[in-house]
Amino acid sequence: MIIILHAVIGIIAFIGAGMLATSFAGQIDQLTALQKWSLIVTVSAIGITAVLGLYKTTGGPVALICLVLLGFFEFMCFFKKPRHHEAK
Repeated sequence: MIIILHAVIGIIAFIGAGMLATSFAGQIDQLTALQKWSLIVTVSAIGITAVLGLYKTTGGPVALICLVLLGFFEFMCFFKKPRHHEAK
C-alpha cells in the first residue's frame, strides 16, 4: 500500500511540476535569477526522478526517450524566447 501511495504522490508532483513550468513559459525573464533557477531546478529534479523510476521499471531505451522529451519540454518552457506578433 505504501508503494502505491508513493507512486500516486509522485505522479501528482510530476503533473504539478509540469503545470508550474507551463504557467511560467514566456514569462521567465520577468523573474529574478534566484527565482528562475529555483524553478528550473525544481522542475528538473522532479522530472529526473520520474525518468529514473521509468529506467528502473522499463529499462534504458524508454528512459532515454523520456529524458530527451523532458529536456525538450524544459527548453520550450524556460529557454526559448517567445515570439512577439506585431499588431497590424
